Amino acid sequence: MDFEDAVERFTEYLEFVRNLSQNTVDSYTRDLKHYDRYLEEYSLDYRQVKRRDIERFMKELSQGRYSSSRLSPSSVARHLSTLKTFYMFLYVSGTVNKIPTDLVKAPRTRRRIPEYISYEEVQRILNAFPNTHLGRRNRAIIALMYYCGLRVSEVCSLSIRDISLESDPLVRVKSGKGNKDRIVPLTPDAVRILNEYLLYREKFPDANGHTRLFVGIHGEPLTRKSVNKMLQNHVKKIFPDKHFHPHIFRHSCATHLLQRGASIKVVQEILGHANISTTSIYLHITDREKREAVKLLSKGENNEN
Repeated sequence: MDFEDAVERFTEYLEFVRNLSQNTVDSYTRDLKHYDRYLEEYSLDYRQVKRRDIERFMKELSQGRYSSSRLSPSSVARHLSTLKTFYMFLYVSGTVNKIPTDLVKAPRTRRRIPEYISYEEVQRILNAFPNTHLGRRNRAIIALMYYCGLRVSEVCSLSIRDISLESDPLVRVKSGKGNKDRIVPLTPDAVRILNEYLLYREKFPDANGHTRLFVGIHGEPLTRKSVNKMLQNHVKKIFPDKHFHPHIFRHSCATHLLQRGASIKVVQEILGHANISTTSIYLHITDREKREAVKLLSKGENNEN
């Protein structure tokens, strides 16, 4: 079985046995394309590679080989994780008799504090959209990412039936990352913004023929790429010197909830994290909070309670 056939069988396993989302499967596939280029570069048979071959692949990934740019340690570590899953699948299915990734260590990665913006900045972005059908759609997209902590891919995948705006407003997020469904309550602001959009949704071509909540200017389903492009064009008008990525609204949602006293367990459920350790990265302390805390040290005894 050649490498292409092995990858095809592997992706079928991911889709139909592990039932992973299409975005996750696509991520595995991209990593394996980089690996395929490496195998071709050194005329290697994927069934005969050794530990040193995998380690060389990781080193060259970090140097910018086989991809459009140099990869960060976390991206290299993700490639290794993909290969570990791939070779475990091949081992269990009898295609290989050993797993070359077994003793390979992932590069050390720094735990980065997620970027976030202030509540006031979020409101400036939301309020700056024009009250056109396109502006209302874009405002609703940002509102769901901020008020509900949704990922871009989750927003793009929503159907009209996933939104309930009645007495108990909520959004049903189906098969999010990790293939887990969840329900997230909608805030009054989110309900208002969604209602304003839905009044104008029929202005989009073929909107009534789609079950997707959000559609493009030609009636096509939205993609992560189109949402990112929309955001960059919009933000440049408000913050010319800043580069915002869509995930910043999800980061801001989590950060603001924790800053305002929400339980980390509740935030984990809202974000759809499988492990609470993932949510804990949002327990960072802002510079403002540190300055306020240090000021307490300058208070005299007479001010103590």
